[in-house]
Amino acid sequence: MLKTSIACLLLIPSLAFSAPDLSNPLPNWVDPAREAPVPSDKIFVNRLRTPTPSGFRIPAEYEPVGAVVLGWAGYTDMLSSVARAAAGAGANVLAVWGPQSVSGVPAERYTPVDISIDTVWVRDYGPFGLTGPGRLGIVDSIYRHYNYRPDDDALPVNLGRAMSVDVFGVPVILDGGNIMFDSHGNLFMTKRTYLWNSNMSQERVDAALKEYFKVKNVYAFDYAGYPGQPRDGTGHIDMFMKLLNDNTVLIALADTEPHKSNSEKALAWFKGRQAPDGRPYKVITVKGWETYGTWYTYTNSLIVNNTVIMPSYRGKAAEEAAAIAAYKEGMPGVNVVPVNSDSSIRAGGSIHCVTQTIPVLPGRTDAADYAGAVRESSAPVSPAMDQLVEMSSK
Repeated sequence: MLKTSIACLLLIPSLAFSAPDLSNPLPNWVDPAREAPVPSDKIFVNRLRTPTPSGFRIPAEYEPVGAVVLGWAGYTDMLSSVARAAAGAGANVLAVWGPQSVSGVPAERYTPVDISIDTVWVRDYGPFGLTGPGRLGIVDSIYRHYNYRPDDDALPVNLGRAMSVDVFGVPVILDGGNIMFDSHGNLFMTKRTYLWNSNMSQERVDAALKEYFKVKNVYAFDYAGYPGQPRDGTGHIDMFMKLLNDNTVLIALADTEPHKSNSEKALAWFKGRQAPDGRPYKVITVKGWETYGTWYTYTNSLIVNNTVIMPSYRGKAAEEAAAIAAYKEGMPGVNVVPVNSDSSIRAGGSIHCVTQTIPVLPGRTDAADYAGAVRESSAPVSPAMDQLVEMSSK
């Protein structure tokens, strides 16, 4: 039984407690001028490798969302706007290391979570929310920067413990911005996942993803710059592609290489291919562009129930209007909320990169009392969960 509701989360001991610099956030990639590998005895290692039990599944982003997780470590104006939009879409906001309140967000839909983190990029290191037989679950991957940002890597376990939600640690280096799911058990990513896990065969990587996320198929795409360094700074799929529903995909097209060829290959993959419902995929395109080494994209958005929280960039009114129209074409009746992302995109990410989602509980269609629902329905933490917070060399 939960000892506390989400609204009363206890402090989880920090692995390297120091407040992030909100005025100068770390980028999506490692900044050698400000970061160095942590000592081997400070590296977080999720030792629990229990496969996800049957009955769990990973929902698509366009399925009902119960909560949006934010890592309050920079770009606070943008995060505040995202919090307001997410709460307005019916989700609860779990603000990790966030302020006690955010203007415009109802108190009953906002929970500051006192857990230490290193960066704002919670999509990549944060919890992958599962829905299961009457309860929630979390998959915890190995964060790409685990040896630089141990607090980030530990967040899924620490949040799972605070919520009394079971955590399953997949033994794969994987950023959340590089995976995308539909509701039929299909996982889409770029081939950068294989490069991060070069000590494993592609077959082993796919098998682990299928086992822990409970998916049937894994589809891997090139990224801009493959097989070298990614031109967008991440190589993540959310930088150029987004599923809007089970048979509609949004792809960012560019006029310059290597983005142009990469997006065209993705476009060709979907064109003429059947979606899970047997109909051809509907492919919608939107403009993307590179300026002074920064890749600007509208696919790095967040879907929260019937709302799309979409990146907005100054001086691009026509492009923004076209992007809003593209989302509304693919998701009729959707509400699109633009949020300025000029600062964060130069550091390698936008709205999707700074958010993670947790699904509503099975059998529920809303998240009006999310904390209470979790308190009532979550399974108790397994005794083996204590293994998850050990510090060890890797």
